[in-house]
Amino acid sequence: MNRLGFIGAGKMGTTLAYILQKKEYKVIGFASRTLASAEKAAVLVKTRAYAYSEVADLVKQCDVIFITTPDTAIAEVCQHIASRPAFTPEHLVVHTSGAHSTHSLEAVKNKGAGVLSLHPLQTIASLEAGLKNLPGSYFSAEGEARGMDFAREIVKVLEGQLLEIPTELKPLYHASACVVSNYFVAIINLGLSMMEKVGIARGEALDALLPLIKGTLHSIEKIGVPAALTGPISRGDAATIKAQLQVMGEFSPEKVVLYKSLGLYTVQVAEEKGSLDEKARLDLIKILEV
Repeated sequence: MNRLGFIGAGKMGTTLAYILQKKEYKVIGFASRTLASAEKAAVLVKTRAYAYSEVADLVKQCDVIFITTPDTAIAEVCQHIASRPAFTPEHLVVHTSGAHSTHSLEAVKNKGAGVLSLHPLQTIASLEAGLKNLPGSYFSAEGEARGMDFAREIVKVLEGQLLEIPTELKPLYHASACVVSNYFVAIINLGLSMMEKVGIARGEALDALLPLIKGTLHSIEKIGVPAALTGPISRGDAATIKAQLQVMGEFSPEKVVLYKSLGLYTVQVAEEKGSLDEKARLDLIKILEV
């Protein structure tokens, strides 16, 4: 299964194709809704570009078809592939979405083909970043036996680690990734907006907070969660939390409910850490209840 085709020529598809081509897989080409996009990726990987109307020409030359389009296009592209006369049960179809399971590939599965969802637990902001970050990453995978065999092969080639997950729990897996990546950015934005209320310019606030952010990440890496938790909730300092909420109510009232919700969850983390006695836990919950 060494002949690969890619439908979708964005950062994910181009990065995967570029790396796998170097690992002695044969990348037959790229197809895309815009030929210019496919041509750009094909030049980088030194392969051929196909118009979307020429998908059959690409499919018939490949063992594995990667769908690396935006998530909203996966099912439609899958239907398009399945309707081509060149498509056979010998093909394996793979998508790289974190949010969607192999249910998006039902059209080819119904034709007897193999299916796989293979998602790198990594951000790929550019080709350069992808080439640097993708090797050695964790990958989640779910699908039928043939697809999972291919997942193990590819992840080994990429020197990564494989997380095999149940198909029905794929959305929960993706929500987890959103929390630690997307919500992390949102929470930092929340902190910056609060610093602006203090009168500190946003750029300066970020410079001031980055050592704290990096120090927290370093602690998580070294001692894990929940051990890395510090601060007033971790030490049961209800008076400090009460004072914070009082000032927030005056200057950032729209953020009070969010702060309380995050605080209530942080109480649970502090319980896991073992840093709260029962009185401190109950005092914090009383203050933080929304």
